[in-house]
Amino acid sequence: MKFFLKTSVFIFGLVLFHISTLLSSEYLYEIFYGPFKVGEAKIIINSSKYTGIVYTVGIGNTIFPYYAQWETWVDERGYPKKTIIYSKEKEKERQKMLIFEAQKTLVRYQKLLPKKRPEKTFSLSFPLYDELSSFIASWRLNYSLGKTYQLPLYVEGEKHFVEIKLSKEGVCEFETQKLNCLELQVLLPQKSELLKRSHKVFVLLSKEKKYPLELRGELPIIGTLVGKIKHLN
Repeated sequence: MKFFLKTSVFIFGLVLFHISTLLSSEYLYEIFYGPFKVGEAKIIINSSKYTGIVYTVGIGNTIFPYYAQWETWVDERGYPKKTIIYSKEKEKERQKMLIFEAQKTLVRYQKLLPKKRPEKTFSLSFPLYDELSSFIASWRLNYSLGKTYQLPLYVEGEKHFVEIKLSKEGVCEFETQKLNCLELQVLLPQKSELLKRSHKVFVLLSKEKKYPLELRGELPIIGTLVGKIKHLN
């Protein structure tokens, strides 16, 4: 159960568009394990910063209280400039900071909690996304081309790739509305800046509204975790 609740954090912390098209948007998702609501996730987007917040509720909060906040400051193209990742498991707090220096092709890393550590630097080829900025950028890719996208991702001092492709297209119902939807298959690297997680994720994306309506992760042994948007914008 501890693994399951931690994994819920960045199914939402899974990426190329001009960010001015997504000014001051906020999306709230409810996280379910079977019929049980165990958490909520919130994504807040403005022109210079993305925020992802996930926390347990109800039975999830009773069994294993968990809170995480991911903040990413981005440039005009949506690439990360600075990232602060915070999590709290019961009373144990962790926090780290990433600085992306594209001109120097460096990523600077520093652990801030539970104890501040000396800074480390990693020389990597750019462009690079962090997990939150890559997830949000994936909403605006042109899936009608039928191609598979591989987006460059910074994870634990290394460059990895998240792979995204269109699985199928059709009409889905949400809040009594019929919407044109794209089902995307997302293959994630096994590593993460927060936790081990589901390697394969399915995203139900509104074709017109350009944001996820539902996310589904297949977890080893545990089963399927589902996040559903609470209200349509």
